[in-house]
Amino acid sequence: MYIGFFLHSVDKKNRIFIPSKFRTKNSHYIISRGFERSLYLFDKNTWLRVLEKFESLSWSDKSQQRAFKRILLAGATENKIDWQGRLLLPMHLLEYSGIKKNTAIIGMGDRIEIWDAKRWKDYSSSVAEKAFKSLSDKLDV
Repeated sequence: MYIGFFLHSVDKKNRIFIPSKFRTKNSHYIISRGFERSLYLFDKNTWLRVLEKFESLSWSDKSQQRAFKRILLAGATENKIDWQGRLLLPMHLLEYSGIKKNTAIIGMGDRIEIWDAKRWKDYSSSVAEKAFKSLSDKLDV
């Protein structure tokens, strides 16, 4: 399970440091587009479960489902964390996410999200805080 928050910079070779508590034994990951222009980082086992969910979707009359699957899978790449704990961020995903230098790395339970640090700060201080408050009131947390 991935939980926590870290700030790290992108190096000159477009790599970021993945905190040790987020690394699995085999260090193989799938990185893809996420929502709100974030990036999703899945370990290989979780990614296989995501793909299984796609297989259960209907192929007929579900144009939004097909479009979602196409966008997610077309932009996804398999990557390995190097011996120093760094992960290469592909250029097309850097462009999609708007990440230039500083990143926010967020544990989301079954996946890791990677955000441009400023975009995360703006999002978390506005949209996320309102949603957190609203849901906490409903859930009585």
